[in-house]
Order: sequence, then C-alpha cells, then structure tokens
Amino acid sequence: MASPCARTLLTLGLLGCAPAALLPLGCGAKIRYPVQQEDRPRLPDATAERLRECVDEFGSALPRGQFTFAAALTVDENGHVVDVKSKGVPHEELAICMRIALRAMTVPEELVRLRELRLPDSPASTNGQAAAERGLVGHPGALLVVWIALAELVIEVGPTAVAIVAAVEMTGEIAEAAKRRPNPNLNRCLDAAAGGEYMWKEFCRAVAEKLPDPYDAQECWSKTSMSEQEKRNWCRNLFGR
Repeated sequence: MASPCARTLLTLGLLGCAPAALLPLGCGAKIRYPVQQEDRPRLPDATAERLRECVDEFGSALPRGQFTFAAALTVDENGHVVDVKSKGVPHEELAICMRIALRAMTVPEELVRLRELRLPDSPASTNGQAAAERGLVGHPGALLVVWIALAELVIEVGPTAVAIVAAVEMTGEIAEAAKRRPNPNLNRCLDAAAGGEYMWKEFCRAVAEKLPDPYDAQECWSKTSMSEQEKRNWCRNLFGR
C-alpha cells in the first residue's frame, strides 16, 4: 500500500496533468516569420491570428512535415479582399478555413496607397530593374501595381508546419474587375457554405449572373437557411469533385 506521502504526490501529479489533458491539441500553434523576408509587408495581426486558429483546429489532421498554402488575393480599391485562390494544403476543412480568414482581411493602408504609383513618362527597360521595379508594370499614367508579395507566415503545431505564401493583386483594371462577382466554382461554393449567410447570398448572386441554367440559382437560394453540410453536398453535386 502506498504511503500517505506517495499518495499525496500522486494526487498532485494527476492534478498537474489534468489541465494539459483538457487543452485542445492545437493550443500550441505558433506563428513565426522567416527573417530573410522582413522587408516585405506582413499580413495584419488579426488575420494572422485567424489563420493560426485554423491550424489549431485542423492542423493535427495533417501528416508531419511542412506544407505550403499559396494564396492569391484580389483586392478592390478600398483594400477589401474580393476573391481568394489557393492551393497546397491537402485538407479541405483547413483550406476553407484559411480562405475565409484571408477573405475577411482588410489590406493595410500602405499597400492601398501603392495603387497611386505611376510609371515615368517613358517605360523603363527590364534590364537592370530592381526587384521592386519588376513588380510594377503598365503604361505611362496608368495604375500599375500588379502583384505585391507579402511576408511568408509559418504556423507550427506539433511536428507539422504550414507556410502561408500570399500575394495581393491590385491594379486599376483589376480593381474594376473585382467589382464584378467571380465565376462560381467548387472551392468558392464550399467557402460560401462555411462562411455564413452573407457569403452564401453573394455566391448565389454569382450563380445567377454566371451560370446559364436559372434553375441552379433557384436551388442556391433555396439552400440559404440550410446547414453547412447540406450546402456542401449541393456544391459537390453541382460542380463535381
């Protein structure tokens, strides 16, 4: 039989382990930025935290190793993200969560101001251009910022790391095009299903504008109050996998 002292130590040991047992698996997810990219603009802290929460929730389902989530963000003239294209993470739920986090982002003001940059009177030769200059293309007097690469963000949880590589697409022409809703596809449909009523209604408007069969739009609107899973099933039936 264990002594009173041993029983006390055992009890304290079990109590000390209890809080750890109650913590979610993803609670240890950490954010870091590669040092060599400190000259690039970063994602806003609030967006980085939302992305960290996504990895917290779903990262444990990924195999150990490093994955790269590459995202292209289309931004309007007010700095609002209007479309997100992504690839690289082999987990549907995690990819959806991260796209929604990026779509909710407001681009920092200093990047919005870059839209005001203009080319000099004579187009410069590409020979000898600096890296920053190569990101600026167009015609004299035209808005010209095309791609702005953001600093890579790495989120680590256990033996798994997810590197988020994002670039912002902003020009006058793109800003005008961004006002039009993008073509519906499976990823956008799944994002809308997980993104709440507003995103779903926006997606249904895109279906009505872009798809030739009016029945598809009617079906979309009829799913507005249904569950996320029911919407996802409809997405897969409409667009296939």
